[in-house]
Amino acid sequence: MKRIAWTVRLLVAIPLFAVGVARGQDEVRYFDRTKKAEVTVTGTIQEESPGRIVIKSATAGGGREIPAGDVIDVVYQVRPALTLDYRRARTKEAALEKAEEAKRVDALKEALKEYTDFAGKVADVKPLARHIDYKITRLKLLLAAEDPNQADAALSALADFKKKHPGGWQIVHVSRLLASLQEEKGDYLEAAATFDELAKTPGISREIQQECELRAAQALTRAKRFKEAETRLRNSLRSLSATDPQATRVQIFLAQCQAGNGQLQEAVNDLTAIIDKVSDPQLKAMAYNTLGDCYLLAGRSKDALWSYLWVDVIYHQDKTEHARAMAQLAKLFEERQDEARAKEYRERLAKTK
Repeated sequence: MKRIAWTVRLLVAIPLFAVGVARGQDEVRYFDRTKKAEVTVTGTIQEESPGRIVIKSATAGGGREIPAGDVIDVVYQVRPALTLDYRRARTKEAALEKAEEAKRVDALKEALKEYTDFAGKVADVKPLARHIDYKITRLKLLLAAEDPNQADAALSALADFKKKHPGGWQIVHVSRLLASLQEEKGDYLEAAATFDELAKTPGISREIQQECELRAAQALTRAKRFKEAETRLRNSLRSLSATDPQATRVQIFLAQCQAGNGQLQEAVNDLTAIIDKVSDPQLKAMAYNTLGDCYLLAGRSKDALWSYLWVDVIYHQDKTEHARAMAQLAKLFEERQDEARAKEYRERLAKTK
């Protein structure tokens, strides 16, 4: 299968395609948590930082603050002489959404060439130049998703962007992608370091800092550094209220640390209590997947299989957690020499990418 691993593919699959924008205006597309939907606002960007974008709306007026982690894409206003070049590059990018599988690599290369050529024309416009570099970096990662030989180049592009552009809103997304790719390569300690560095970025929001603390600890559990991960998680838990959903996530990963430290029954008890308590299907999926991971750590593959099946059959609303469950189910059915079921899960997993 000519793709990099599914978690990176899912992260990169967030659509970045927006062609139309009114002349002389910026456009920010983001996920509105209140509406639970994508929203687009046009106007003039007044501020960009690792924590947020502030845009003065063309219709509502005033400055609207958008958390950096919620931003999906930005289309910047450009000089009239560059309008056609910018539109051409974005049109090539938008064409990727409908590109046939056999022509996808060529379409990616065309979009990459358009953005690379355009980058040379806007090097003096810092926010736009940074964003074009971001587009190029993501296109390289998409190319690596089709051709594994490009994975190292994509990794280098992400690392280079991080060094060159630490002050933009894109740093959150690039760091997430870089850490995910590092985890897919098995470089868990490097992934933890990437999250630690993002957490220390000036201007980053407290919410992203908390996410980084959790993701770094998660990477440490994958490196089997359970005691170190547990210490970090307990420190994080002290700063969270009992009703904070982030506190539940911390407790879920603490249970995995317990299993890694030989306390399987305690981990099972804690995860079962969480599953019974929460109503959010994403948290239930995370808890069931972690329960499966705990059983695997103890060599109880049959129990692990049933935990992952709960996610596949009932709590599959979250794409990332569902893909995580299907990846494990494919391996477990293969180990049980049930090739038909293993093939079924591999094929279903491939369709999520």
